[in-house]
Amino acid sequence: MSARPVGASARSEIFSSRTARSTARGEEEKYAGPLSQRNGATQAAAFEGIGTSDDMLELEHVIGFTGHFWETMQAHPTEGNVYFKAMGSVVAICDVLDPHNQKFLRAHDMEISAMSTSPSGSLLASGQVGTVHQPGYHAPVIVWDYHTKKDIFVLTGHTKEVLLLEFSPDERFLAGTGKDCLLYIWDMQTGEVVFGKKFDEPVVLFEWASIRENGRRASYEIILCSPGGGPQDDVKHCELAYDPVRAQWMLHSNNVNVPSGGLSRTYYSAMLSPDKEFMLCGTSVGDMLVFNLANSVYRASVPVCSSGLVSIAVNNETGEVFCGGGDGTLKKLLGRDMRWELHGETVLDGRVVSLSIMAGNTEMLAATNKGTQYRVLLDDLSATIIGTSHTERITCTAFGSRFDVFATGDSQGLIKVWDLSDYATIMSLNEKKSGGVTCLAWINSTAIVAGFVDAFVRCYDATSGKKLWEIPNAHKGSITSVAVHADSRLAFLVSGGDDGGVRVWALKNRELMIQFVEHQKQVTGVCVDVKKPNLIHSCSMDCTLLTYDLIKEKRVVSHMVREGSFLGCSQRLDNEQEIVTGDGNGRLLFWDCDYQKPTSMVQDPARTKCNSIKVSPTGRYVATAGDDHLVKIYDLVDNGQLVTVGQGHSEFVLGLEWSGDEKQLVSVGADACVCVWNFYGTGLDEGGAP
Repeated sequence: MSARPVGASARSEIFSSRTARSTARGEEEKYAGPLSQRNGATQAAAFEGIGTSDDMLELEHVIGFTGHFWETMQAHPTEGNVYFKAMGSVVAICDVLDPHNQKFLRAHDMEISAMSTSPSGSLLASGQVGTVHQPGYHAPVIVWDYHTKKDIFVLTGHTKEVLLLEFSPDERFLAGTGKDCLLYIWDMQTGEVVFGKKFDEPVVLFEWASIRENGRRASYEIILCSPGGGPQDDVKHCELAYDPVRAQWMLHSNNVNVPSGGLSRTYYSAMLSPDKEFMLCGTSVGDMLVFNLANSVYRASVPVCSSGLVSIAVNNETGEVFCGGGDGTLKKLLGRDMRWELHGETVLDGRVVSLSIMAGNTEMLAATNKGTQYRVLLDDLSATIIGTSHTERITCTAFGSRFDVFATGDSQGLIKVWDLSDYATIMSLNEKKSGGVTCLAWINSTAIVAGFVDAFVRCYDATSGKKLWEIPNAHKGSITSVAVHADSRLAFLVSGGDDGGVRVWALKNRELMIQFVEHQKQVTGVCVDVKKPNLIHSCSMDCTLLTYDLIKEKRVVSHMVREGSFLGCSQRLDNEQEIVTGDGNGRLLFWDCDYQKPTSMVQDPARTKCNSIKVSPTGRYVATAGDDHLVKIYDLVDNGQLVTVGQGHSEFVLGLEWSGDEKQLVSVGADACVCVWNFYGTGLDEGGAP
């Protein structure tokens, strides 16, 4: 007879009486934990009391899923449309039917590397990569209450990276393993460590099997794998039981019997068979190993796929076993012990890193290392994409003439065009050998111009992704910024490069019209004047802001500061159309062509490096993005007053752009996430005028 699971009502009473927030008090004193560290919440709180408003900027949606770690996308076990996924250092609670319905759990300060949902769905645990913001590379585990969306425990002890998290079937315990070779088991009633052990190698497989009555306290059957003791000692059949003599929980283990030659395997995943009599393990060679739990003996090796069997999910109602492979195959098996048959197969885009049966047992969620998320019917394995994303740092974003379509580019050469109405991908292309996308610009709403690390400027059709043209070796070094002007009289492209050069190209034939080589360091921003398109502006890491006249074919204005390299520029629509620059010291400097020195300056309260700066379409506001993970908006009419701060990213924000109607703002960052913000300032009127 198994132990009775703790119900939701009883659990609420337990939670309300808890005073402990961490397991190891000694560790808690050494490591304050991510809740008190430099995460977005703490950073945003630093701006409270200086006139900012939370009503002006609302986080509408976050697009992201990297697939860097296994099983970081999981379905809620009882609510049919709800699922969880890790996006950088944030856990997102999502709805399959409504992409706009998102809630976010924030507390980690590094990327989330492991997740687990309790059998009832009332608890969620998340663990992270070791933090670089404090000595020791601490990797805390945070336990969340699903109903209140609040953290319950911050469990410390692991370092480097949390590998696995698993709740016991009765939700009494949570087990966690890490790259530090440690195994911890925490009591979910008190938050205390009940068992801890250091192995020779990291525990890469851990599965709760069954619960047995053992006197006043139950004992727990566990299967785990820690390589390093020889091929025959990898898989262990264990029992977690309370020792009344020592007054502590003990883990007793025995090796699982395997063939005399051993099983040379690296284990990726494990699940119990539907009848709970067998352990099914996915391995690096792509087979599924079957172990009999009653006899602790190896039974069979079932070949499934190539490039490793990464993910396994089991439908306990039908007995079907679903296997996700490193080759992108998703297969449905049915059988028992040594006899298994293939009952269905499909192919997904990328390595299948997460599989999770949805409540109702008719559908399954699947995710790959290419950031693609699927909804799969269990009957015929037909798959529907419910989301795509970048998997590496996103370096740039841009809007065209349409308010509801924008583009993003990342460090691996991937360019995506998004529809804001449903966050679906309109177009996706990948220049894998380009070294990465550095900058983007639109030609109206039909084509996208991109600059790359390999010194190429390329243009693509925004709908089909077809390459329309390219300019090879446009600069000596990577392209760092691009801008486009296109009307009935004049159409040209401006590019800035790592070599300090600014070049102007005719859009019609891509011939070089003119070049200016006056910057001494990398060009970080170029823009075409909002009133006189014959004027172009450029800023550089050498602390200079230059203006060129294409008619006179020379530089006509020069501005310089002694320190604080310029990292981007934009232009005001009012007040003499001043150029605004953002620098590494968090300063916004305003420059007029008639004055040598800045006409005014706005200092970021945190003095954080400004990675991107954009004046809004009406010209009233300027938005900045920086290394503090925040998006900030200043009111230019109110003397550059900081009016609102947005917290959405978990890493450096590298780029942002306004929609043409000033109602939305898109930001991208090193966390591979795209944040879509609703802005409730003054937008354009119905006629499109300020």
